[in-house]
Amino acid sequence: MHKKLNLYTHDGLFHADDVFAAALLSLIAEEINVVRGSDTEIPEDRQNWIVFDIGGGELDHHTPENKENNGNHPGTEIPYAACGLVWRKYYQEILEELDCPERYMETVYRRLETSLILGIDAEDNGMSPVSVPVSQLVNVSEDLKKEIMMQARTSFTVTQMIKDFNPTWNSDMSYYDAFMDAVSFAKDILLNRIDSIISSLDGRDYVLQCIDYSANHIMIMDQFAPWEGVLYSQRRNPKAQDIWYVISPALRGGWNVQCALDDSDDRTSYRHPLPESWYGLRYEELQNVSGIRTAVFCHPSGFLAGCETQEDALAMAALASSM
Repeated sequence: MHKKLNLYTHDGLFHADDVFAAALLSLIAEEINVVRGSDTEIPEDRQNWIVFDIGGGELDHHTPENKENNGNHPGTEIPYAACGLVWRKYYQEILEELDCPERYMETVYRRLETSLILGIDAEDNGMSPVSVPVSQLVNVSEDLKKEIMMQARTSFTVTQMIKDFNPTWNSDMSYYDAFMDAVSFAKDILLNRIDSIISSLDGRDYVLQCIDYSANHIMIMDQFAPWEGVLYSQRRNPKAQDIWYVISPALRGGWNVQCALDDSDDRTSYRHPLPESWYGLRYEELQNVSGIRTAVFCHPSGFLAGCETQEDALAMAALASSM
């Protein structure tokens, strides 16, 4: 962690790419000293400053030479902007400071790139991530292509959120204070997004372990983690394909029994349905029909049921498996 980083970027209106670039750099420093100025005021002692989104250096994207040298985001026609350039150069240092496991680093890099950075850079360059694929459609009229592009646009994006931090025409707030407020906001977004990505990777490892421990068509999770995407991605894993029911703690208390699907796009393609006689029943009615002492409910569509205890959830799944 750097004790202090000196950052220099352009003055005037700020955008998501320079704000997020500063926010990314703030993750590797206890303190950031931000100076916003013109291209005639760039500090001469460059070794003591990180200059971005201005000045023609490696973290700028405004000259033809920069655009050629920087290239495009992988697999796209979208050029890098300051945000993507900073992320590409400093991501390992940033992730180390955030205690990201080394085995996750490249995956976290790509996921943040595609889920946040790419969109910011695209809008800063006046592009849409879907513009190139749409332009390559054959036997589609130009009017329909324009309509597709219009429908693909999102009216209120993180770029627009950052733009709204700029002082309004009748505001007394300084652009510097507004910029720093926007950086603080962007920093929270980055921390939450990165934490979510790392958590999902941890969850994947945990779900894979639960799959390995599954038996008799039942997978038991002692704590909840998003499991469906992981389970359905294991098409060549016989144990994963053999799971009919997943038992996990319910967010509202108690334990859930959820049906696994044959087709993740078809929410009714249960590998082994719960008994139809349970559908829509609650508490005493369900307890009487199922014989499960602490049964709480069965969803009317039959994809989910719940009990008060893990033991009874397991008994419910075992009973359903035999029917």
